[in-house]
Amino acid sequence: MIRKLLVSVAIVSLITSCKQETAFKEVKVNEHYSISTPDYMQPCADLHKDASFQYQNTDKDIYAIVIDERKKTMANYNLDYDLRSYFTTASQPILETIKDGKMSAATEKKINGNNAMVSEINGKFDDIDAYYKIGIIETPYAFYQILTWTRADKKAEFEPDMDSMIESFKELPQPESELPAPEPEQQENTQDTVKAAPAK
Repeated sequence: MIRKLLVSVAIVSLITSCKQETAFKEVKVNEHYSISTPDYMQPCADLHKDASFQYQNTDKDIYAIVIDERKKTMANYNLDYDLRSYFTTASQPILETIKDGKMSAATEKKINGNNAMVSEINGKFDDIDAYYKIGIIETPYAFYQILTWTRADKKAEFEPDMDSMIESFKELPQPESELPAPEPEQQENTQDTVKAAPAK
């Protein structure tokens, strides 16, 4: 079992034709976002202390979390990221936690209208070959880290469902008051304005 793959972290393959299509259920979280999860996964509370969404199936060895960081809060700490720099920052702790971690080149895409980057990571945790799928989604309100993982030998079985979870992400309507404050506009210096040439 690889249930504790992320406990220490700070922040379509071939399928047999007889496999039944997975049923998904939509989960709404904190009035901020929704994500669809396979009906064989159940909610839990101890995969990651900062996760707002945590689901698992310990018998199948598949797990998923979402960590959301509000841009309004980040601005209070003078943290300024674009999607690519945030992706690098969010994925680095995973690579540092697992042994021989290798991450594929990130794919840039749109997920329900939002810019996103998606990648896969392979490595060992407690001498178990593990497979991760990570998606980082940027909206006007927040950055969302979606991470799902399983044993490497179950990649063919679960990768389509892992992709579907990431692709299902939707941010829910939120008030403008939740947006980060705009940067102060530079005051116009009247001394630098172009003046009419004096009459000769």
